[in-house]
Formats: sequence, structure tokens, C-alpha cells
Amino acid sequence: MEQLSALTTEELIARKKKLKGILIGFMVIAGMLVLVYAYRYFVISKPMSVGTFVPLMVLPITWLPMITSLRSLSAEINSRKKAI
Repeated sequence: MEQLSALTTEELIARKKKLKGILIGFMVIAGMLVLVYAYRYFVISKPMSVGTFVPLMVLPITWLPMITSLRSLSAEINSRKKAI
């Protein structure tokens, strides 16, 4: 990833919006997976193996780099706003 200080404020805001949208999309997918697993467990009454539950356990771990990037983008944008 490029140095954040080398980017303009508009580019930082665009990256932040894009990253936020991607993160929200992943969270929607995770919510849908939870609903599917809950439906299958409670309505169909077919318990699933641990192997099918792995995506729900792994997804939050994969969000960590995106969350830290989002925080660093927000910090850079806020520091530029304070400098003005």
C-alpha cells in the first residue's frame, strides 16, 4: 500500500468509502450465512458438522486488516482536517 501522506485528501476519502463498502458487504454476507445456518439448525433440524461452520469462524479474522486500514485512513484524514 502506498504511503498515506503521499495521497491527496480526496483520494484518501475515496479509499475510505471503498473500503467501508467492502467491509459492509462482507458483514452482510456473514449475516446471511448466520441466517442460513440458523434456519438449517432450527427449522430443518439437521445439525451441521464443524467443517461447514468454519467460514463464520474465519470471516471476522479476515476483516482485521481492513479494519486497521480503515482506522489509519480515518486518522490521516482527521490529522489533515486539524492541520487546516
